[in-house]
Amino acid sequence: MSGIQNVTRKHGTYYYRRLVRLGADKPFRIRFSLRTTCRKRASQLAPALTLICERIAMDMIANRGRDDLTAAQRAEIFRRQVMIERDRLAVMHARLHIVPVEDNEDTEKALALRLDAGELAAMDGAVRGKIEDFLVAHIDPEAADEPIVVMAWSDLAASIEHEGTEDAAVARLADIGVEQFKLRAAMAGKVVNQARIQAIREFRDALTNPGAAYPPVPITGYQPSSPAQPATPMNHPAPQPVTTGPFALMTPTEAVEKFFAHNPRTGGVDGTARRKGGDPWTEKTREQFKLLALLLEQVMDGRPLATVTHDDLVQLNDCFAKLHGPSFRKSPQHRTMTIHEIVAETEARVQQGEKAVARGAKRKDEAGPPKIPAGALTRDQLGLGLSTTNRHWGFLRQLTTWFAKHQPLGALDYSAFIENDQRDARDQRDAYTEEQGRMLFSLPPWTGSKSLARRMQPGSLLVHSAWYFVPMIGWYTGMRREEICGLMLDDMEVVDGHWQINVRPTAIRRLKTITSARNLPLAEELIRLGLPAYVQALRGAGESMLFPELQAESGKGTMGDRYYKTIWTKIAAALPFLRAGQATHSFRHTVIDSMKAAGIAAEVRADFAGHKLSSETEGRYSKAHMELLRNAAKAIPEVTRHLDPFPVQLLPAGLRAPRKARMSNPKTSL
Repeated sequence: MSGIQNVTRKHGTYYYRRLVRLGADKPFRIRFSLRTTCRKRASQLAPALTLICERIAMDMIANRGRDDLTAAQRAEIFRRQVMIERDRLAVMHARLHIVPVEDNEDTEKALALRLDAGELAAMDGAVRGKIEDFLVAHIDPEAADEPIVVMAWSDLAASIEHEGTEDAAVARLADIGVEQFKLRAAMAGKVVNQARIQAIREFRDALTNPGAAYPPVPITGYQPSSPAQPATPMNHPAPQPVTTGPFALMTPTEAVEKFFAHNPRTGGVDGTARRKGGDPWTEKTREQFKLLALLLEQVMDGRPLATVTHDDLVQLNDCFAKLHGPSFRKSPQHRTMTIHEIVAETEARVQQGEKAVARGAKRKDEAGPPKIPAGALTRDQLGLGLSTTNRHWGFLRQLTTWFAKHQPLGALDYSAFIENDQRDARDQRDAYTEEQGRMLFSLPPWTGSKSLARRMQPGSLLVHSAWYFVPMIGWYTGMRREEICGLMLDDMEVVDGHWQINVRPTAIRRLKTITSARNLPLAEELIRLGLPAYVQALRGAGESMLFPELQAESGKGTMGDRYYKTIWTKIAAALPFLRAGQATHSFRHTVIDSMKAAGIAAEVRADFAGHKLSSETEGRYSKAHMELLRNAAKAIPEVTRHLDPFPVQLLPAGLRAPRKARMSNPKTSL
């Protein structure tokens, strides 16, 4: 035995072995090679694999019995089956006109027999979950001499090419790309029968009112020849859009894919298309665009986009107001839920919070605000942010405007939902004070951590990495978070004997605006604390990025978001002075406010921050101008003077490699 838990050794190679139990079911025996003969490597892999096994087992136990269909999936199955049934009924009716029927010489009676039997069978399947064979009789009360026609449903179903419910359910699950489980098949079968009932009833309505089967036919160019008297004004209902053609049946999510294909500026079908004079949309923008279409589709219960109404937009806006922005679709569980299900879950969290507030109000002996349980919310925490909702409505307006060029839509008034941001930009982010800056850079990442895995616990470990340099570069340059995290080593230059940062678009990130491109001097504190030495060490290690540990192997997501989620949130939790609005972007306000207080010219401040200038500064980035920027940098408070420089210490090569995607349950992954 190797002496490592869950690990055995055979012929020098280490193997991982574990028995996983899911309740009372037969256990799963896991055994595979760790592909290493190194004991140290095996001792590192084994605990990680054990933790992964435990998480997967817990997820599987939690999700057992929940292999059902969401409301959106049921709606999509219903939509597809109704379309199939409409075509089948139309073909069946036409065949009755040309093919003699043995059970009834009268086509009208033969059709009635089939429609009645089909609806009875579908009702039986929807209510009982199965269709047992039965006899159906057709009696004409007005013709006593006519014989009574009696047939078995099985024979009648075969004669009208009626697909079995189970086969139809399996086919519809495959159509929407959903893995088949017993519960899902049963639910899909019920939806199939409900769709058949609906299609039969629509078909009957169309027989009595043929105009109901087709959209209104516009009559253009008609003028009455000799009107007897002036026409009396009448209030006519607004004309409904004509729902014919290939776009008529597209759901919002299907319309988005067509929108991408029609617009190369979005990246095209796969996001890689290019256009002259501009870059395609980022993957993040494309995902945000798709999300808005998915939410609308869920609100519309899977209806085609051609049928969208202003009432649908009102309902979507109501959902936005009932969501909790910081947690909306942040968890894998949320990504499998519809917007209605998330709203219901959020309401339950609010009720839990309100109960806690009510209990706290009764306890007069407790000082301070009432304690809210973890996960609970209060009513004032609901609602998506203004910029987020405006982005959603802007995307939707863009989609429907394009769609209306191919398929008529009803009137949609987006001005009812898009609001102008009346907030003062200066009030949206609070700058840090000098004292707060010293508190920030007195935390363990700058004074000594316990280990690489425990960076926020005091210790003796000092490492140059994104933990150390990203906030420091932000403080002394005022660069945006994404600008810092996406820096390449080639962006760090020595010009005329001075270190400077060339802020420019790179292969891994763009810039916010054209004026964001700029050259910035390196503050003396950044040089003293080893940023140039860190750059040289990374170059010697064969790296190309300043912070390679922030890159994803998949290429999805931004490096700035990665830094915020994995590093800054941990730092922020240790800063008691942080207020809403204070984050990494507040470094920019600190820089600009410090320069303004020092009397630095507005043009120089704008050039330092990458803001648009009213007129181009003469000699921009010349030697004289860079000297102005270096003098401006001296106005920034030096809040790191208490830190001592230390020899370059890089992250291990394995931790600098692009991070792999997290393992997730296949049933809950996107």
